[in-house]
Amino acid sequence: MTERIACREAGFDCDFTIESENEAELVDFVRIHARSTHDKDISENEIREMFQ
Repeated sequence: MTERIACREAGFDCDFTIESENEAELVDFVRIHARSTHDKDISENEIREMFQ
């Protein structure tokens, strides 16, 4: 199943959106984006809650 996360839906003023069928890949990319763009450390659990 394809999962999708968008920064705007998470409350950020940001157009970043990612879709992937691979949950581990999605989590990795979201964590990298959050750290590099928003200076936020987000746990794997927090990310998984976004697409459940």
